[in-house]
Amino acid sequence: MLFISLMMNLSLSYYLSLLAVTLLPTAALSQTVASASDRLVMGNSREMSAGVTVGTADGDEHHLSLYASLPGKGSWLRFGRVDFSTLTDGYLTLSVRARDNAQLLVREGSATGRVIARVDVVVKGGGGPFRRDYSGQWMSLAVPLLHTPRGIADIVLTCSDKGVDVGWLRFKNRPKYFAPATSVAARPDGQGYLRRWLLLEPIRQDIRSNVVFTDSYLQKAFDKEYFKGQMTRLPHDGQRVRVGDQKLTWHGLDSENYNVRLFRFAERWGQQTYGSLFWAVTVIDCPREMRNVRLSVGSNGASAWWLNGGLVLTLEGDRRMVEDDGRSGRLTLHAGRNILRCAVINGPGLSDFCARFLDDEGHPIVEPLTLILPKK
Repeated sequence: MLFISLMMNLSLSYYLSLLAVTLLPTAALSQTVASASDRLVMGNSREMSAGVTVGTADGDEHHLSLYASLPGKGSWLRFGRVDFSTLTDGYLTLSVRARDNAQLLVREGSATGRVIARVDVVVKGGGGPFRRDYSGQWMSLAVPLLHTPRGIADIVLTCSDKGVDVGWLRFKNRPKYFAPATSVAARPDGQGYLRRWLLLEPIRQDIRSNVVFTDSYLQKAFDKEYFKGQMTRLPHDGQRVRVGDQKLTWHGLDSENYNVRLFRFAERWGQQTYGSLFWAVTVIDCPREMRNVRLSVGSNGASAWWLNGGLVLTLEGDRRMVEDDGRSGRLTLHAGRNILRCAVINGPGLSDFCARFLDDEGHPIVEPLTLILPKK
């Protein structure tokens, strides 16, 4: 009984402390500056439109937390004086709950201000092959920023359609998985891995399971022409291509890791991360002909590899990314430019790949290869 009484008192104290925050005068709240990287809870909200209510629920950290209910189109909630000065390459995470598909807009300054982020709250249907029904359940979402305010700014959550509950939100800087490639030629890393690539934003695929990656399925998927010049033209950074109803962009990037993290690449550009087909191209300059080399690769998801237009290696089935998981037969790198292309297809899982060339004794080739970023 003593334990139960103690827990009730603690819970009540915690709830009252949260409630006290919401009852602070607007003038007091306006003097408080919150860092964008802090978790902004509903107790920090400064103003709200008519109809918006605040309630309590068991949060994702197993204690009572406040949430705000935005009833529908036109409702809004303001957070005052948020400091964005430490946010350089950010994205937004937030906890939301909805009964039906809805959309939130995060704006700067006012309910009609510049859009910082667009949050599509998809709880059922039409959200991709791996979604189940999340109606009425709390979800943590991550979305890219369309605009980053400078310095200290008010932010306003606006409801564009149907009602949404919001538990908390937080702005974060992205881990650095890629850096923009420059005109300066790069070399393979110390282990021979190729880190400079042109990556095409992912092509959506209706794939519900990796078990479909049979030889016949992959042959059909990899032989299909998705965009003009797929195997004949060398893309360049910033080039746009159309694939069905998608308009996709090529990005010239240097991977910070030996394994090129396609999942993070898709996430960075706000694209579908699961059920996707990724295309990657790199240009290898060789000062002399090199015979009897082997391409050695690994991929999470199935993959196909072409050197100078010829298919040299395919990894089939549902697999994890393992170094040197597959090796080609003996190949020749020509003197001058060599073009290596790969396609990686994934279902419900992460996706990445790694690639390097080995000599006839199995040693990684670093010298004298250089990796070039194609010019427009």
